[in-house]
Amino acid sequence: MKNAVALSYPEDVPAPVIVARGRGELASRMLQIAEECGITVVRDPVLADILTEEEIGTCVPVETWQAVATIFAFLEKGLHDGLF
Repeated sequence: MKNAVALSYPEDVPAPVIVARGRGELASRMLQIAEECGITVVRDPVLADILTEEEIGTCVPVETWQAVATIFAFLEKGLHDGLF
C-alpha cells in the first residue's frame, strides 16, 4: 500500500512537523496535488511507512531525524541551486 506524508519545518519547533498523512487512495491524491502545485516529492517508502504511524501535528520521531534532515538538506540545496 502506498503511503504519503507532508512535512513542514516551522522555525519555532525542534523538528519537522507532520501536517498531512495518508494511505492508499488518499496517498495517491496527496501526491497528485503535490505534483499539480509544483511541490517537490521525495520518495522514501520506509520513512513514509514510519511517519504515517504518527499523529498529524506532531514532530517527526527522534529516530527519523537523520533521514528527515538529509531530505531537507537535499531540498534546500536543490532550491539554492535552482533545481526545483
